[in-house]
Amino acid sequence: MSSVHSKFLGGNTLKSAVPSPVADFVKQNGGHTVITKVLIANNGIGAVKEIRSIRKWAYETFGNERAIEFTVMATPEDLKANAEYIRMADQCVEVPGGTNNNNYANVDLIVDIAERTGVHVSILLRLKSGNKDLIFC
Repeated sequence: MSSVHSKFLGGNTLKSAVPSPVADFVKQNGGHTVITKVLIANNGIGAVKEIRSIRKWAYETFGNERAIEFTVMATPEDLKANAEYIRMADQCVEVPGGTNNNNYANVDLIVDIAERTGVHVSILLRLKSGNKDLIFC
């Protein structure tokens, strides 16, 4: 771990993480940051696929599909539709509706929600910027 510059270490390092199978996995594999709380900054099928994928991996790896907790962002429209990704999440944070720059592509809002909810990582699956695909993790 000493070879990793401190600016690249997440806030939930092995030293500060609650003991868990995920922390054991990180330690056994030479990692430094334990990620057990994830913010999904996306909606719809993209969010569903991300949650399903990580839950499948968690079950196969730890025997517990809920080893990783998910917080999702949801617009009033998503809430009204009772979207599947919201039902799958452990926690939901309501965000403004409208265009993506009000919610799922609003980096300031995503960072604010991440800080308030105590997640270890935020995932925005894909954002188009002109003719470029930007992916944030």
